[in-house]
Amino acid sequence: MKAKVIALGNILMEDDGIGIRVLENIRDELAHNHIESIIGETDVEYCISQVKDDDFIFIIDASYNGKVPGTITVVNLEDYKYKKKYYTQHSCNFIDIIGAYYKSLTGFIIEIEAASISFKFGLSNNLQNKLKAISKDVLKNIFLRLNDRAGEEK
Repeated sequence: MKAKVIALGNILMEDDGIGIRVLENIRDELAHNHIESIIGETDVEYCISQVKDDDFIFIIDASYNGKVPGTITVVNLEDYKYKKKYYTQHSCNFIDIIGAYYKSLTGFIIEIEAASISFKFGLSNNLQNKLKAISKDVLKNIFLRLNDRAGEEK
């Protein structure tokens, strides 16, 4: 099992890039703990090429669920349900694809509530002001779940 953290999002769409910014902030600490960091952005094919069937992954992405901006929600990958309807074959997302092709892949999705998603480079002031605290909380959540998994394997 290899632990990997994959950041999704678009840095040209304001808070949609929060996952990228958080992973940039924590990747040195992750590397120090032998956890691979993958800046996937919107490149689904690249993300898929970086995943192996027995990996334990964390996906960091923005969410827009009506919560307080900066709120972190952690969802087990097995329990995650994408809420949008698909209208074409090109509408599938990274999570759908890994669910279809990697049956023993496990992990978590770390959602970070966005304040604003628009055509703008950089985070909203709301999330930029919270970036350091959000990054620290995401890192804490990753280590907590890795420790829980290590305890389960004993």
